[in-house]
Amino acid sequence: MNSIEHFVNLFAKALSTTAGFICIVFSIIGCLLIGIPLHFGGGWLLFFDTYLSLSALIIAATILIAQRRDTAAIQAKLDHLVMHGDGDNRLVGIELRRTHEIEEIRSSNQDKAAE
Repeated sequence: MNSIEHFVNLFAKALSTTAGFICIVFSIIGCLLIGIPLHFGGGWLLFFDTYLSLSALIIAATILIAQRRDTAAIQAKLDHLVMHGDGDNRLVGIELRRTHEIEEIRSSNQDKAAE
């Protein structure tokens, strides 16, 4: 694992804790407190807007990366269960197919289950 991936994983783990949430709240409160001596002027507003926008983008990207990793791990576990169980091996790697193919397989499985 490279250093950027390691950092993103640590960042996602830290944000998902109560302490991470408290840090976010305190950073916003800190920005608001900085605005008091600056009389909430245009410079402060630009800084605060930029800070909030960049924070939102970074947090959203971090969440998406962590979610993708978790989904890939769950999919690997499910593929293992299908391959080593009595399941239909055609389902291994189904997440890589097109949406309409997945819907056809899902519909077919529902029809079989209804029989």
